[in-house]
Amino acid sequence: MRLFHSVVLVGLLSLGSVGAAHWGYEEDNGPSTWGQDYPECNGMEQSPINIISKDTASVANALVIEYKADSQNIINNRHSVQVNFAKNNTITYSGQEYALVQLHFHTPAENTIDGKSYPLEMHLVHSSLDGKLLVIGVLFTEGEANTELQKIIEATPEQSGVVRDFEGLNPANILPNKLSYYAFSGSLTTPPCSQNVQWVVLGQTISASKSQIDSLHAIVHTNARNTQPLNGRKIQSAQ
Repeated sequence: MRLFHSVVLVGLLSLGSVGAAHWGYEEDNGPSTWGQDYPECNGMEQSPINIISKDTASVANALVIEYKADSQNIINNRHSVQVNFAKNNTITYSGQEYALVQLHFHTPAENTIDGKSYPLEMHLVHSSLDGKLLVIGVLFTEGEANTELQKIIEATPEQSGVVRDFEGLNPANILPNKLSYYAFSGSLTTPPCSQNVQWVVLGQTISASKSQIDSLHAIVHTNARNTQPLNGRKIQSAQ
């Protein structure tokens, strides 16, 4: 199990992995150019998206999260701040169990709800034993500071590419109290933009202080892909 997750981490799920070309968020290497070197970025089920709440189909809540303090290390990998986990944290979605591999941040947020954008989004990336991927998106609004988020900010290496030991983070403390969500099929939001990713965007936001949001933005800069066409995809909503 650990070997499987290590392979996944080095491959699809590592934002710092080396691909066919150096991609980024500038004009010459930004999202509009990714499809040149990563064909799947031109796919029909890409993320992020704009969620139109009135067009979603209501379903029973099928998400169970069982997180604990399981972090291993943290890296500033040029594209984001990423915390890696020991894969003992699990969630269950629609009867399928997934292990938490890593979390990272985008400023501003990538997914939008009813056209509303947010200053920060956290992606919790999970994998199952049979290779399925699930990403939980958590949207932040400006407000009270978050203690666990502050731990991440203070532990982040200033120099990109540096990995630092970082134990004791419990991602449950960076989640809203209510786990309502929007669910849809999508992709990774960074190259190689692999599809067949189950997305679960939490409907309730969580707060971070202006100082925390500014601190993360100062590290990762603007690292958000623009929203992608739905192309007929259906979005479910659960309370």
